Amino acid sequence: AFVFIGEIYAKYVGYVLLRSNIDVYSFIAIVESIFYGYFFYTITINKIPKKIIFIFSIINISVSIISFFLISYNPSYLFTNLMFLSICFSFISLTYIYSKFVSDEAANLLGEPGFWVAFGVALFFSGVSVVFSLHDFSVRHNLTLLGFKLYHIVPQSLCVLLYLSISTAIILCKKKARISL
Repeated sequence: AFVFIGEIYAKYVGYVLLRSNIDVYSFIAIVESIFYGYFFYTITINKIPKKIIFIFSIINISVSIISFFLISYNPSYLFTNLMFLSICFSFISLTYIYSKFVSDEAANLLGEPGFWVAFGVALFFSGVSVVFSLHDFSVRHNLTLLGFKLYHIVPQSLCVLLYLSISTAIILCKKKARISL
């Protein structure tokens, strides 16, 4: 919900107020860093993966906060920052998935809500990190896909997969809640 509201506000700032919305996206990155860091830290059981997730979450949160206050209004800096954060998010979610594979609970991984969130996060952020790393190139060469700017259409498409994964996790949580009653 927060990202949805943040995206709408960023569009409003950019298209209605006609000013840079980089600070809005930087703030969204801070909240995402805190949310995903906390989420994966709390659902990870094994000590070493939990420490790795903690360290990368602190790095993500720190980079997000520093970027919010120090990034100039240059989209290249924003996309470089988002690329770095995306790589860290991917690593954090893959660390969680790895911890589930090596644990004794790996028998029914597809029935675990945490797996589906991690799967969606890994897929989304791995894909957008590639697109964000190519931002300057795609702007310079006006790369499009189906008539849309590449750095817009790919994240939007991957967002659908992320939200489908999160929806699957929510459905699985509801099923587990009903079973436990």
